[in-house]
Amino acid sequence: MNIATPQDWSHILEDAQFRKQLVDAGIPAYLQSKRWFGAKSARVKKYEIESHLRYETDGRLVHLLLVEVIFITSNSDTYFVPLSFETGEVAEPEGKVLEAEVGGIQGWLVDALYVAAFRDSLFTCIATDRVLNVVDGLMIMDHGRGLTWQPGQDLHSRLLNIEQSNTTIVFNERYFLKIYRKLYRGQNPDYEVSRFLTEKTDFRYTPAYCGAINWSRSEAYKVTLGLMQRKVENQGDAWPFFLQQVEGYFSRLEAGGHPVDTLEKIPLYEPLAAEDLPVPFWDLIGEEALARTELLAQRTAELHLALFWERTETAFTSIPYSEDYKVWLLNRILYMLDHRITTMESILETLSPKARTYAEEFLARKSEVKSRIVNFDDRALNGARIRIHGDYHLGQVLLSDNDYVILDFEGEPEATIRDRKVKHSPLKDVAGMCRSFHYAVYATIFSQHAYQLSENELMEAGGRYYRAIVAVFLHTYLNTAYENGLSIGYKKEIDFLLRYHIFEKAIYELGYELNSRPDWVVIPLKGLNQILNND
Repeated sequence: MNIATPQDWSHILEDAQFRKQLVDAGIPAYLQSKRWFGAKSARVKKYEIESHLRYETDGRLVHLLLVEVIFITSNSDTYFVPLSFETGEVAEPEGKVLEAEVGGIQGWLVDALYVAAFRDSLFTCIATDRVLNVVDGLMIMDHGRGLTWQPGQDLHSRLLNIEQSNTTIVFNERYFLKIYRKLYRGQNPDYEVSRFLTEKTDFRYTPAYCGAINWSRSEAYKVTLGLMQRKVENQGDAWPFFLQQVEGYFSRLEAGGHPVDTLEKIPLYEPLAAEDLPVPFWDLIGEEALARTELLAQRTAELHLALFWERTETAFTSIPYSEDYKVWLLNRILYMLDHRITTMESILETLSPKARTYAEEFLARKSEVKSRIVNFDDRALNGARIRIHGDYHLGQVLLSDNDYVILDFEGEPEATIRDRKVKHSPLKDVAGMCRSFHYAVYATIFSQHAYQLSENELMEAGGRYYRAIVAVFLHTYLNTAYENGLSIGYKKEIDFLLRYHIFEKAIYELGYELNSRPDWVVIPLKGLNQILNND
């Protein structure tokens, strides 16, 4: 499709017909073609240009479009599309949005992130702390401690071509500028936490904050458009590593001829030092996996300590539990639960026999599940609530040399931007990692590896592995936390909060699996049953 306007590039959106064609055909088709567009299967009522910002620097004009996607449910999402007009050959054709004639000149409307000159201008503006007038407010671009580049030095860029929900630009193979495509009404917690950790703490196990792009208006919420961090050399995230360790455990279990029922059942969610594990676990789990688990627990506690000790910046100061928090928490979890129950009941007959069996058991106990949720007594809790990671699992941790780097502080994708900034017990992150260990175990079991053990034996053996690895993680985490003054309460409170947040996390996971991988619904349901049965 080719659209045209007699207006010059500076005034194209003043042409009502051109603007209508752009939002009716060009932009919807472009969004649907991109991996970062999260509403591909949603029923969309219409697309609108919610805001239009003029980005002018070095004689170049780019129209920054905030496109509102309005669904038939009346909910909406806002996506960021910077638009450039390119004549001649387009260097990166995957960025083409629509062919157009502008002011008598033929060319292409192009997503400006595919234009090297625009990318480089973003970087130099961040490095030099530029503040640009974009008509509706200011574009504030500033750099952080992690940026060492100086004006006049060489600069080259490329887009990172991997599956993700944002667009990442790599500069000089040293800096990552993450451009947020789906925008929120408020500053992104990923930006806030990353900046805080680098600028205000000594925690160095996260990519160093190098700068950001924020749109600011008087008497209106700020919007984070981009976050720049130092590139971290790594060997991938921790998920495949721990999957490999679980596979090794099952293989050694078969090869060694250990009857599953002879393996000790360590009490669920009870901390235990690695050296105190029953002897067979040392051989079956392996020294490397245990050492890696201890180090991950230590880094997790150190992250929480860095987020706990702030005393002046109110967004990061610790606070106590309150009745308001209790009401918010219960309403949120009960809403999640009701939504998942409705979904599960509607697709029950389409599930695999195994998944249906687990689902039916869960649905039969839904009153018991609700009772567990409402049994949140904030009066008995003395620990602190702090800013946390919020979506903590093995996929959010990079293996870097012989250590870990924790990344991506955006929070739970399903939550609103406001809810992602709510302060919680640090044990909510611990619960997330416990659930991730659980996933590693049962994803291995359900992946149809050719084990000689029966599925029931694998389930039993997997449960014993999970108890052991979580016990080691908890022991190191709690020791590090206590020794450095992290306020998380005493044993009874810790046990209650850990189980409560594991329960919450499994309910959250239930929604993802029901919508994306129904056959995997057995994994969060297994976790929920473990809590209900203390099994």
